Amino acid sequence: MANDKTEGIKEELKGYVNKGVGTITRNEAKKAKGEAQITEGDNRKDLGDQRENIEKGKTDPGNPTNL
Repeated sequence: MANDKTEGIKEELKGYVNKGVGTITRNEAKKAKGEAQITEGDNRKDLGDQRENIEKGKTDPGNPTNL
């Protein structure tokens, strides 16, 4: 499940770069793409956390207090 976390972080970083470039160049499409990538990366990291919690046998794997 580390793969989900790693891929999520990579996607988030690409999103921050695209959002920054879009902001600097005033390209709203690139900025929006970056924001979407940030959200997608964050969701993928959360998925990795939940899968990891399931493997650890947590009673509520989606609850962040189980970390």
